[in-house]
Amino acid sequence: MEENNLNYQKQINFNRDKYHYFIGNIFNNFEQINVLKKIRKILKKKYYLKDSHWNNLFSTNLIYLGFLDQNTANIYMQNIISKLLSVLSNEFKPLKCNYMGYKLTYDKSYYKISLNYNDENNYLEKIIIPYLHENGIAPIYNKRKINAIPAIDLINFKSSSILSSNKDKINLFIPKEEFIIDNLSLIKGIPIKVRKGLPSVHDQMNLEEVYKYKFPFKNNEEIE
Repeated sequence: MEENNLNYQKQINFNRDKYHYFIGNIFNNFEQINVLKKIRKILKKKYYLKDSHWNNLFSTNLIYLGFLDQNTANIYMQNIISKLLSVLSNEFKPLKCNYMGYKLTYDKSYYKISLNYNDENNYLEKIIIPYLHENGIAPIYNKRKINAIPAIDLINFKSSSILSSNKDKINLFIPKEEFIIDNLSLIKGIPIKVRKGLPSVHDQMNLEEVYKYKFPFKNNEEIE
């Protein structure tokens, strides 16, 4: 027992200075945030979601960089990812986006409900996410799969007496409000609880935008 506790303590010490890092966008629009909060509240009540949790901020995390210490994350950004984001920053103007539908996934630990969306020209799905993956992720993580459909994570949960598989459909209104993504940035996810086992992107996290690595879309064309 003492040996197990010692090993667990070593793991805590090892993970203490590591964080989840993503490339994405933190949502700051008050009206949009209120709509997403309303949806999350309805989901939890309507589908009897047990042991649920969510992050402190709403965001879209387009690319997962890894569970890294800050020094490694800085090296990764400075040598690879920042260069890619600079190209995208100069190429695109702010993106008009619309919500598309709900998605239920399961990682053998937690279920997750997300809200899929896309921009009017499908730039995120067809160009931006594949570009970041092919040039920034694939050379480092050889076999990591890509999910090119952008989404907003709403809630994670352990069980539901109604939802039991990815085939179950979530019957809930889809917001009609349009929203804008006008930048991509490095997002740091700080796990709220250190748990035994491998870190998971389904862990509850405090999200922070790393302003040093924020890249506004600044193509000269204006949104009409």
